[in-house]
Amino acid sequence: MIIYLAGILSVAFLPTLKTALWAILFLPLLLFTRLRIHVVFYLCGVIVAASYGAWQLHHRLPLGLDRQDVTLSGYIVSLPEITDHRTRFILKVDQVETDVDALNRLRRIRINLYQFHKDTSLPSFRSGDYVTLKVRIRSPYFLQNPDAFDLERHFLSSGWDASGSLREVLEHYPSQHTFYSLRDQFRVFLTTQFAESEAQWLLPAIILGDRTAMTDEIWRVLQRTGTAHLLVVSGLHVAVISGSGFLIGRLLLSGLVLFGYQSTYLRAVPLLLAFFLATFYALLAGFNLPVQRAWIMVSVFLLGEWRLLSLTGWQRWRLALIVIMTYNPLAIIEPGAWMSFVAVAALLLMTDLYRGSRQSSWKSLLRAQWMIFIGLMPVMAWVFQQLGIIAPLINLLAIPLFSIFVMTLPILVSLILLEVNWVQMIVQQALELFWLALSGASEIQWATLSLTKPKMFLLLITLPLWFLLLIPLPFKWKLMGFICLLPIVFPREKTLKEGEFRAIAFDVGQGLAVLIETSDKLILYDTGPGYPMGGSAWGFAIAPWFKVRNQQQLTHLVISHNDLDHAGGLPALNEQLEVFQKDSGSAQLIQQGFTSCHTQAEWHYNQVQFRYLTDEPAQSSSENERSCVMEVRNDFCSLLLPGDAGHPTEYDLIRSGRIKSVDWLVAGHHGSASSSSEVFIDHLSPSAVIYTAGFANRYGHPAAVVTQRFRQRGIDEYNTATDGAVLLEAIKGQCKVSTQRTRKRRYWTNG
Repeated sequence: MIIYLAGILSVAFLPTLKTALWAILFLPLLLFTRLRIHVVFYLCGVIVAASYGAWQLHHRLPLGLDRQDVTLSGYIVSLPEITDHRTRFILKVDQVETDVDALNRLRRIRINLYQFHKDTSLPSFRSGDYVTLKVRIRSPYFLQNPDAFDLERHFLSSGWDASGSLREVLEHYPSQHTFYSLRDQFRVFLTTQFAESEAQWLLPAIILGDRTAMTDEIWRVLQRTGTAHLLVVSGLHVAVISGSGFLIGRLLLSGLVLFGYQSTYLRAVPLLLAFFLATFYALLAGFNLPVQRAWIMVSVFLLGEWRLLSLTGWQRWRLALIVIMTYNPLAIIEPGAWMSFVAVAALLLMTDLYRGSRQSSWKSLLRAQWMIFIGLMPVMAWVFQQLGIIAPLINLLAIPLFSIFVMTLPILVSLILLEVNWVQMIVQQALELFWLALSGASEIQWATLSLTKPKMFLLLITLPLWFLLLIPLPFKWKLMGFICLLPIVFPREKTLKEGEFRAIAFDVGQGLAVLIETSDKLILYDTGPGYPMGGSAWGFAIAPWFKVRNQQQLTHLVISHNDLDHAGGLPALNEQLEVFQKDSGSAQLIQQGFTSCHTQAEWHYNQVQFRYLTDEPAQSSSENERSCVMEVRNDFCSLLLPGDAGHPTEYDLIRSGRIKSVDWLVAGHHGSASSSSEVFIDHLSPSAVIYTAGFANRYGHPAAVVTQRFRQRGIDEYNTATDGAVLLEAIKGQCKVSTQRTRKRRYWTNG
C-alpha cells in the first residue's frame, strides 16, 4: 500500500505530467525478484495519478481561449451562492455553440454574476434549472502566492474546467432536473421555516452541506472551538446516518425473524439499508469531494461486514485509503482527507490498545477525544497553525449529542415537513442553544493556541514520540512524548542576519503589495486591491503569509497613495494586524493619522537603509503623483518602489540628484505607459524589473512600449500576472530573484 501511495504522491509534485516518463527507469528493477512486486505497485500508482491528471487537463480550458464570449447550455448543479453583489453557481455543461474541440470538452464551469444593484430583469437562479447563457469564459489561472490556497488545484480536483462571467441569459427553464431542484426547494423550505433564527443556516449546513450563509465570524467560532467538522458534512455525518440505517435494518430483521421469516439473505438487510441511507444523504449533501471521501470510507467499512469479506478494522482503513486515493489521486495532498483518516486510525488504535479493559462509557469517550486530539495535533498545526485547547472538552459533549441529533434527522425532518409545530420549535431552540454555547466558548481567550507553521521534517522525525502519548504507558514515560510538542509550540525560525533583507511582491491581480522583511522588522508597501462590490485581495493573497508565521504585528505600513488598487486591503489589514508606524503620500490618509512620506525621511532597520525620495507635491497634483517613492538598500542590493508615480515625478527625482542606480525596480503604475520613461530607466539601470499587473487586465498593463524599453536594455523582466509572487533576496552578499510559479511548479499550474 505504501509503495502504491508513494507512486501517486510522486506525481502530485511533478512540474509537468511528461516528467512522469522517468518512471520507466524503474523497469530494469523488475528483473530482481525481491523488488518486482514493489516496482509494480509503484508504477501502478504513477500510472493512475498521471492518467487522472492528464484526463483532467484534457478537459480544462486552455489559456489560448481565455476571455472569449461563448454561448452554452446546461444544468445548475450546485446550490447558488447569492449575495447582494454576486451570484455564483456550478453549471454542468450540456451543449456549447462552437466548433472548437477544446470548448466542447468542457464539463463543469463555475459561473459568476457580479451586480452593483438588484437587476430585476435577471431570473432567480435555482439548482436544477436548465439555462442557456452567454458567458465570458476564463481558464482556471489564478493568483499564486506563498502559503496561500491553491485554487488552481482545487478546480482541477473538483472537475471544474473553467470559470466564467455571465454576460446574458438567453434561456431559462426552471426546475428541469428533479434531484437538484429538490435540494434547492428543501433549502428554501428550511430558510423560510426557520427565518430569523440560527437554524436558518445551521440546518442547511448540516443536511445539505450548504455553507453559502456561513460568515467569516461563524467560521471563526467553529475554528476556535474545534467544531467545524460538525457543521461541514463529513465522515461523522455520513457514518451516523449509515449507523441509523444499520440500526433500523436490525430492527426490521428482528421483526421478520419474530414472524418466522428466515432466509440467508436477511443478514444483508441492515447493511443494504445503511448503504442506501448513507448514499442518499451524501447525494442530498451535494456529493462534493469531502462528501465523496466520507461516502467511500463508510461504504468500504460496510463492505467489511459482508460475510464473504471478513475484514479487520485496519484492513478496511487501508482499503478505504487506497480506493479514495485511486478515485481522486490529488486527495493525497488534501489536508481534509488525511484528517479523516488520522481520526479513524486513532480510534482503531484505541480499540486495539484497550481491547478487553472494562471502562465506563464516559471514560471511553474521554479517551477517544484524547486520542483524536493528539493524533490530529500535527495535522492541525501544519494546516491551520492553531491548536484548540478546549476542543476536546467541547467535542466530548458535542459529538454524542450531535450524533443523536443527526441520527434522528430523518424523523425530525419528516415531522417538520408535515408542519408539526412543536417539533420545529424544539429543533429551533436546540440549535439556538447549541450555537449560543459554541459562541460563548469561542470567546474564552485561551480557547486556541496560535502557532507558527512547523517544519515538515521535524514533524516526521518526532512521529515515534507521538505514539508515547497514545499507548498505555506509565505517566513518567509519556513525559518523553511531550518532546514532540517542542517543534510545534516553539518552532525555530530561520531569520535573516543583520544587514540582510527579503522582499515579496505579492500576486494580487491588478494592484500592488510588497512586503520587506529584515531580521526582526516587517514593512509593507501597499495592501493590494479592494473591489467595488466589497472585499479585497488581502484575505486570500497576503494574509496567509502572516497566518502561517503567527505574525500579528507589522512594524511599518506605507500606503503609497489612496487608490483602491493600492489601499483596498487596508480595512482587512487593520482587523488582523497591529501596526506601529503608518506613512502615506495621500492627503486624505494623512488627515486620518498617517505620517507624510514627502519629507525625504531616512531610517534604518537592522542595518538596512530605507529612504523616501520625494518632496511635498503641489496641491493640484493627482493622487498618482502623490505616491510615496521608497528605496530599500543594503550593502549589496537595492530596491525602488515608485507606486503609481508618473513621468513628472520621475523627472523631478532625476533633477534633484537623490535617485541612484538600483538592482530591482518595481515598475511604476503596474507598467503603464505613463511611467518608466527612458531617461528614468537609464538613470536607474536596474538588473530586473517587476510588473505588478493582473492577468489579461483590461488596461493592457504592462504597456508594450514599456516592456520594449526594458528589453532593449537587456533588463530581466518578471510579471506577477504570469510568474506569481516574486521573491527578492538580498542575503549572503547576493541579489537573488525567484518566482512562486517556479518555486512551486506543479502539473496543474504548468499545464
